[in-house]
Amino acid sequence: MQMPGKYFLRILLPVTLFAAVPACAYADDYAAQQISAQQRCPVCGMYPARYPAWAVQVVFKDHSMTALESPAELFRLLRDVKKYDVKHTVADIARIYATDYAQRIWIDAKQAFYVQNSKVKGPMGGDLPAFASKSAAEDFVKQSGGNILNFDALASLEADSHGAHGHNQQ
Repeated sequence: MQMPGKYFLRILLPVTLFAAVPACAYADDYAAQQISAQQRCPVCGMYPARYPAWAVQVVFKDHSMTALESPAELFRLLRDVKKYDVKHTVADIARIYATDYAQRIWIDAKQAFYVQNSKVKGPMGGDLPAFASKSAAEDFVKQSGGNILNFDALASLEADSHGAHGHNQQ
């Protein structure tokens, strides 16, 4: 007769661990990737690696990644993916990451808070600094002005409603 503890160790524990592995593996399947110095923005041709406070990346289901130098360019890309990427559609997007302007870390772009019309200029002139928390965005607005919008609100705006489309080196 087997003891219940041995049954658990021989049968249930391996099954439990096996079931957990795909969930863990999936969590990292579409992680943010390193942006190479040679990688160019498909929208304007700039080099996103030169703008670490502003960089954005789109990770596709095929694990390829497109990097952009700013959130402003991300929303241009999303309005017409086929214009800038002949291999992918919006349905092919697995994850989108933005750089948290204050912390300089990758955050989920769809959960971020963006500041529109601030005094701070990004690579594209009037740009959209991203923040992981609303309170961080509010602190930024107190210093630099602007208004806070979420991803969905920005995605629904017209292409140039967030500011001028020009290149700045600040």
